[in-house]
Amino acid sequence: MLKSTHKLAIATGAALLLVGGPASAVNLTLENYSQDFETFFVPDPAAPVENSDLATDGWEVTGNAFDGTDSVATPWPGNYLYFYGTWEPAPNSGGGGFSAVATGNATNGGSGSNYLNVYSNYDDRDAHENFVPRTVNAILARQYDIAASDIGKKLTFTFDAKRPDVVDDGFGGDNSVAAGNGCVYTCSAQAFLKTLDPLNGYNTTNIFLEETTAISQGGWTSFTMEIELTDAALEGQVLQLGFETFATNEDPTGVYYDNVNVTLETITEPEPETGTNVPIPTIALLGFGALLAWSGMSSIRKRLS
Repeated sequence: MLKSTHKLAIATGAALLLVGGPASAVNLTLENYSQDFETFFVPDPAAPVENSDLATDGWEVTGNAFDGTDSVATPWPGNYLYFYGTWEPAPNSGGGGFSAVATGNATNGGSGSNYLNVYSNYDDRDAHENFVPRTVNAILARQYDIAASDIGKKLTFTFDAKRPDVVDDGFGGDNSVAAGNGCVYTCSAQAFLKTLDPLNGYNTTNIFLEETTAISQGGWTSFTMEIELTDAALEGQVLQLGFETFATNEDPTGVYYDNVNVTLETITEPEPETGTNVPIPTIALLGFGALLAWSGMSSIRKRLS
């Protein structure tokens, strides 16, 4: 069962097989996780350099391509073209693909300065430069194996998100790379929580989406996503959580994420109710007494008659 404080979207069936593709060869073990990215290297986008902080922290990336430019709500743009084939360590170089740790916008509550910047894979030139527009679905995720010991637990995925600050273009418009800004074709972003069944072609068995395309550029929004792992059939499946974008022809997709937390707790069944002595109200006792008295008087009358 899936729950959220925001919009819930659930879908099942083969149609969801393509998005996300097979899981990593070696997945993480489900456990509590907390990350504010404050200790991570912050690359300079003007001089990208390789850094493995995100990969070391368990983040991976992959992607899909589609031949259409419709909104992600369809649930994806046009016909499926290809999956990238594998999951790769998440980049933190400040380059043109997927992800990097960034700074410069105030974090939520002012408790730090770093956050995760997620955007399209603009390095996929075959898709972004194709004469016929194609849409790139770039995915950043942490992946977990669901073990027998995880059944009966609730997983809660929380994070803060905002779009990059407005950058004045000199004409009263916004020149920032925020998702949805100046979009010509497709430029959407969302967070996801899903489970996949490796014994059924990695078919998606649960999916939960939170769109972040139009969230505030001036302040952070907090999100909560939950899944109760109560179905025994989930044992052996893969749980993915993270963030993804859909972009066409260089359309902007930037969204910042921070204070990412994953918590697990055992679902406690409510104690069964037991029988108790319920006090009888005084007025009921009085009525019962009156009934007994009337019954007694009637019996006396019968004996006297």
